[in-house]
Amino acid sequence: MSNRVYTYVKITELKKASFFSQIAALPQLTMSLEMDRSMAFDMRIFQRNIMGFSGFLQRLFPGWNTSGQRFAYITVLNHFLRDKIRSAKDKSERDWLFGCKKNLYFAINNVIRLEEARVRPEDIQDLSRDVRLFVEMWKKLENADDSIHNFRNRLVELQDADVFSDAVNKIFKFHGRKQIVWHGFQFLMPIQQYVFDCFGHAGYDIYALIQDEGQYPYANQIWEYLYDHKNGFPEKKMWIRQDADIKINPLGEIFETGEKTSASNISIIKYNNTVEFIEDIPRIKEAGYYIYCADDRAANNMLKDYYPEQYETRNLLSYPIGQFVYALHRMWDEDLQGIVLSQNGLRKCFASGWLSSNGKSSVNFTEDLERLLPYFEGCYTVDEWKARLDTFTDACHNAVDVFTVQADDPEDKRKQEDLGNPLRYFSAFSINESHIAEVMDIIDQLIRMAKALFGGNEPVSIHEHMNKLDGMLYMHKGMPKELYLEEREKVKQIFEALESEKVRDFLCYPGDLAAALLSFMGGRTDDEEQSHAGLQTLVFNIFQVEAAPIAAKEKVHICLADISRLPGAAGKYGWPLDEDVLLTIAECNKNTYLNNWIKNNRLTPLSNRYYLYTALKNKDVEISWIQKQGEKLYSPSPYIILLDKLSDTQIRGTDARLQELPYVAGIYPHKHLDCSFDIRDNEKMYEHDAKLVYSLCPMRFVYEYVLGDSSAYRSEYQQNRAIVRLIQIFSKLLKGKYTIDQIAGQVFEIFPNIRKAEKRQMRDDAARWPVMEPDDAYTAYKDKNYTNYRLNLIFLDERIYEQARKNAAMLMSQEGRRGIFYDRGQQTGSRNCEFCPHSVYCMSALYGIDYKGEQG
Repeated sequence: MSNRVYTYVKITELKKASFFSQIAALPQLTMSLEMDRSMAFDMRIFQRNIMGFSGFLQRLFPGWNTSGQRFAYITVLNHFLRDKIRSAKDKSERDWLFGCKKNLYFAINNVIRLEEARVRPEDIQDLSRDVRLFVEMWKKLENADDSIHNFRNRLVELQDADVFSDAVNKIFKFHGRKQIVWHGFQFLMPIQQYVFDCFGHAGYDIYALIQDEGQYPYANQIWEYLYDHKNGFPEKKMWIRQDADIKINPLGEIFETGEKTSASNISIIKYNNTVEFIEDIPRIKEAGYYIYCADDRAANNMLKDYYPEQYETRNLLSYPIGQFVYALHRMWDEDLQGIVLSQNGLRKCFASGWLSSNGKSSVNFTEDLERLLPYFEGCYTVDEWKARLDTFTDACHNAVDVFTVQADDPEDKRKQEDLGNPLRYFSAFSINESHIAEVMDIIDQLIRMAKALFGGNEPVSIHEHMNKLDGMLYMHKGMPKELYLEEREKVKQIFEALESEKVRDFLCYPGDLAAALLSFMGGRTDDEEQSHAGLQTLVFNIFQVEAAPIAAKEKVHICLADISRLPGAAGKYGWPLDEDVLLTIAECNKNTYLNNWIKNNRLTPLSNRYYLYTALKNKDVEISWIQKQGEKLYSPSPYIILLDKLSDTQIRGTDARLQELPYVAGIYPHKHLDCSFDIRDNEKMYEHDAKLVYSLCPMRFVYEYVLGDSSAYRSEYQQNRAIVRLIQIFSKLLKGKYTIDQIAGQVFEIFPNIRKAEKRQMRDDAARWPVMEPDDAYTAYKDKNYTNYRLNLIFLDERIYEQARKNAAMLMSQEGRRGIFYDRGQQTGSRNCEFCPHSVYCMSALYGIDYKGEQG
C-alpha cells in the first residue's frame, strides 16, 4: 500500500492539465467523497466512480443507522424508561428519570457512535448514575434485536482482506487496480477510520485529495492533523501540489504577516437585530449569493417561517396530513396508558381536512369547534369528553331548544334569536344547530380512530400498526383528489422508512410506537449531520463553501458570524458522555477508535478557520452578524474584527431606512372602513340594541350587525360574568319565586365546566351586583314582547350600559356619533374591550388575546 496527498487551490482549477493529468493517469480511479450531493455532482469532471461516504457506508453495512433502526430503538428505550419510572421509589428518582427520558435521542446517537468506535458496554467503568443508566439502556438495545450483533459481526468480517475487497468491488468498478481517492476529509470519525484501515489492510493505494495552500499554513492548519506520517501519509514537503497562481487571501495575509492588506471583494454587514437580517434575505438572494453558516440549523430555524418556499423540508409537520397523524398519535397518554384528547389536538385534526361528516370536510367546522371548546374546559380523558358531550346534548335538548326559533326568513330568525334567546350569548350554544351534529360526529370519529389504532394496549408489530394507520388515510367526500394525492405522497416516507424487513415485524406497545412516530415526524430521530442532506434549503453548512466556486458562482454570504459561532467552540458530547468518560475508556481499551472521536471534537475551531479562509477566495463575499438576538447582545467574530482593523473593508450597517418620529406622526391614518356611515340614514333597519352597540363602539357594531357575527362570549372570564347576569335576569323575571341559589343550581347544570370555587363566587356576585334596569320593560316584535333585561347580557358592566344609553340619546343631535371607527371608550376606560365578545380577534382591541393558546 502506498499513500499520497494531492493538493489543489480551487475546485474549478482541477481541470488544468498540468495537475489533472497526474490524477487522471491513475487507472480506473475511484473516489469516495465526504461532501454534499452537489459537490459530488460538481466533481463530474472526473467521469469516474464517485460516492459520498454515507452512501458507501450504507452499502457496506446494510440496515445500520437507518431511520427504521432508530425508530425501533426509541420504542425499546421508551418502554424501558417507562417501566423504570413506574417502579421508582420516590419523587426525586422519578423526576431524574423523566429528565433522562428527554435525552433519549442523544443516548441512541451515542450508542451508535460507540458501537462504530468498537466500544462495548462493559468497557465503561464510570460509576455515575447517568452513565450507569445509559449502560443499561445500551444493553437493552443489544438484546432487543439482532442489529447491534449483526453490525459487530460485519465489522469482524470486513477485517478479512478478501471479504472487504469483494464488498468494495460490488460497489465500485476497479478493473483490477486497487486505488481509491479520499476527497475533502479533514479528519476521520471512528467508522471512517475503520473503513480507511480496511482499505489499507486490503492492499489499496489511498490518495488524499485536499484543498491546501502552502503559502498560508496557519489558515490551512487543519490538514496537518490527518495527513501526516503517523497515518501512513508522506511528510508535508512530499505532498504533490497543483501548479497554480495563488491569489492573495486577505485573511491568510493577516494570519501570516499581521499587516494591513486589501480586501476589495469583501463586505462586512452588521444587522442591529434579527428582523433586519430576515428582511435583507430577498436582496441577498436576488444578488445571486449562496448563504452559508457555521450554525446552519439555527439560521434555517430563524428563516424557515418567513421563507417556507425556500425549503424542501423532511419534517412532515409542515403538511396538514403530518399534523393529523401527529395529533392522532398524541392521543395516547403514556402515564395513563390510555387515549386522551386535547383541545389543541382537536384543532389540528379539524384544520387538517382529513376528517369529514356528511361529505363536508372538517375544515368547514373549525369556527364551530372554537365556539364549542370552552364548554369542554378541563376535559382530558376520553371518558371525560364523552360525559361532557352527553351533558352538552342534554343541555341542547332540554334548555336550548326552549329558546330555539323556527322561522323561514333568516333575517327574521336572527332578530328573534337576538331578542329571545339568552343562551346564544355563550359560544357553545351559539353554533348553528345544523352544525352541532356534524362537529360531534367528527369528534366521535376521531376517538374511534384512536381506539382502533391503539387497541387494547397489547404488543403490536410496526407493520400492523402502520397498516391500520394507512387504512385511516383514505379520501373523504369533499376532499379534492389532487390534494389527497399530494398529501399521501408526503406521508409515504413514513411507510417506506418502516417497511424495512429489519424493523417491520418488530413488536412493541402502542404507546412506545406512538412516541417513536412522533419523534420520527419531528425529525428528532435523524442524525444531525444527515438530516437535510440533498434537500433544498436556504442556508448551507459552512463546510459546503468549498463547492461555492461552482455551486454559488463565487458569490458567498457568511451569516451569523458572531463570536459564539466563529471560530466556534470544541464539539459537545450528548448525554451522558463527556470527554473524561471517553478518555477513561480509551486508556483502558487500546483497541477502540475513541481517540478519533475525542481529537475530532477538538478541531471544530480549526475547521471553521479554514472554511472562512476558503470562502474569501471567491470573487464576491459578504460576512454578517446580528448584534442583538432576542435580549442577547453578540460581538462580531474575531475574524471580522481582524478584517475590519487590518484591511480596507469596513463594518457597515444595513441600508434599512430609519423613519423620524415627526415624519411618522405626520402621516394621515388610512381608514379602511366607510366613515360616511350614518345610522340615522338607516334607523329603520336596526333595533334599539343595535343603536346602543353602535353608540358604544362602532367596531362592535360592524362585527355584530354588518358581518353578522353573533356576540357570543368565549373567554372564561367573560362567560363567568355573563352567567352571573343570566342568573340575575331569571331572578328578576321570576319575581322572587325562587332564590338565587336555586336558580344558580339550575343554570350551573347547563355549564358543567364551572369549578366549585367559581360557583360560590358567582352566587355571591349574583346576589350582590346591581341589575341594570332598562328604560322600557320589553321590546315588541311581531306578536311577542321580549324582556329588555337581556341588555344585561349585551353589556356585562353597568357603567358601559350607562355610557351606551347616554351616547344613544345623542344620536339624533349634532353631537351624535357619526361614521365607523373603533372606540375603546374614553369615559369607560378599557372596559369596552374587556367585556366585548369580539376582543379575541378584533385588531383594534386594547387587550386582544390569542384564545387558541399553545397547549398540546
